[in-house]
Amino acid sequence: MLEIQSCYVKDLDRNWTLNNISSPYHLLVFFTSGRLIYWIDNEPIPLQKGEVLFVPEGLVRTGRAIEYHQRYAAFFKVQNSARSMLPILNKKQAFKLKVQNFPYFKQRFSLLNHHWLMKGAYYNTICNAILLEMLGVVNSDLDEKEFSSKKIKLVIELKNYILKHYNEPIKLKDLSEYGGKTPNYISSIFKEVTGFTPIEYLHDVRISMAKDMMLSKGMSIREISEETGFCDQAYFNRVFRKLSGCSPTDFLNEKSS
Repeated sequence: MLEIQSCYVKDLDRNWTLNNISSPYHLLVFFTSGRLIYWIDNEPIPLQKGEVLFVPEGLVRTGRAIEYHQRYAAFFKVQNSARSMLPILNKKQAFKLKVQNFPYFKQRFSLLNHHWLMKGAYYNTICNAILLEMLGVVNSDLDEKEFSSKKIKLVIELKNYILKHYNEPIKLKDLSEYGGKTPNYISSIFKEVTGFTPIEYLHDVRISMAKDMMLSKGMSIREISEETGFCDQAYFNRVFRKLSGCSPTDFLNEKSS
């Protein structure tokens, strides 16, 4: 679980400085305009609009503005039970990252700051949930940055192939032939980039499609299992329950009640 200690948005002029401060909390900072430079444990980190800075607890930071800038910031603690939720929560070194979706990230940080200042009902729960989502976005963007462009391109092509042919009997060897790589390489790279094996991703796509069909097409469960590429209804039922936590029949009954 996360515990937010403070949250704010500030507009700071070019005279802003910060001298040798260490915090017992983790720090997430998002820069929405301007340029500045931080030194984290004496390592320089230039920063500008669109970038986030993550500083683990206990590190000494110094800063100096290069020009006017605006930034959002959140200080928070991480309980040991929450460290397994995201890899960045275990990092011991600071890092910066340019977020891929600037408007969305700014909107989430603004909403976090709003709830923190208003202190309305359940604000702690709401704020912790928004912060966890933002950290998840940062971790996802960081993962993509660390993978080579060739790996990302190959996985995107494989995903598109699966989305196009999900209702066909796709096997790992089919993806291997399509990607021009060995089955082991395809499986390893797909898992590295997405966190899923190709077959797990295929099942996820099929079940998502099946749910859409259940809600919109009025088809029987047997027809849907065939339409989404499963070899038989019993297998479809097992995969559906594994991914959804309920049977197809229970899902339909719940949505129709």
